[in-house]
Amino acid sequence: MNPESTPPSLKGEAPSEPVTPKSLEGEAPSEPQSAGLPFWKMEAIGNDFPLIHIEDLGTPLPGEPSIDFQLAELAVRMSDRKFGIGGDGILAVAKEGDAVRLRMFNPDGTEDFCGNGLRCAARHVHDIGWVGATFVLKHLDKDVPTEVDPDGNIRTTLPAASYDPDKVPLIGRRIFNETVWAGMDSGMPLSLFGSVLTTGSTHAIIPTTQLPEDDTFFSISPKIEIDPQFPQRTSVIWRQEVEPMHLKIRIWERGVGETQGCGTGSSAAAIDYLRRANRGGTVLVDNPGGTISVSAETWESPIMMEGVAETVYKGRYLR
Repeated sequence: MNPESTPPSLKGEAPSEPVTPKSLEGEAPSEPQSAGLPFWKMEAIGNDFPLIHIEDLGTPLPGEPSIDFQLAELAVRMSDRKFGIGGDGILAVAKEGDAVRLRMFNPDGTEDFCGNGLRCAARHVHDIGWVGATFVLKHLDKDVPTEVDPDGNIRTTLPAASYDPDKVPLIGRRIFNETVWAGMDSGMPLSLFGSVLTTGSTHAIIPTTQLPEDDTFFSISPKIEIDPQFPQRTSVIWRQEVEPMHLKIRIWERGVGETQGCGTGSSAAAIDYLRRANRGGTVLVDNPGGTISVSAETWESPIMMEGVAETVYKGRYLR
């Protein structure tokens, strides 16, 4: 671990000597709140998140901030790579009957749906014994069937993608293989063709023969993210075909910026690719941080993502 990735909140605790919080044993934490909030640093294809247990926040007393407010505030502070733990947002999990509830918050405090977050949460709750090999993750309004293999592979099945403007959401017509964005860049008019769809989170897919260089990527991607046609903003996935059924992407995530991996973005790129090819199958998607596979019988079918996730370290965040 390099110095930049060592969170100040660990205050000298070595990752090799983590503290085991009482919440893992089904008991209320016996240490005072000043001892810190237990967290686990998770990673999937370069998408990294501090993960916490919602029960460790306790029950707010009258006049205290709500759990929603606390999670949004923690996302801003914990995700900070200079003064916090660092991450592309935070994950928060809780038992919910036989299933597990997952909430994900971006570094700007907005709540979102996250494909790589699903695998990180699955890895964690399986490793600590909350669930067996097959279970359901409840994420926003979706129940996501999940399987964890002995070899470490994790499969999650998402509902079918949608281009419906009401579901994306998108103001105006549905967009498939037509103008996604038109505007000015570096003093010149520019139009970009592609598609807009949701795989749980909003994505604008821009097919290219070569992924954009930094100047283009950092100039145009944030403009598309906040374009008025996207009332909840959009992530931007630049997509290159490496060979048939094999894609490479560069990712600009709403509320985050450039990231090393995006599960829902990989799924959106793959589904849009299958729709253009009028076929089903398994598409390999190379993210900057690693590769996942995305499978669907047709572009209108449920989507199965398969990949890995790891626990990097654990500790306590001194709030």
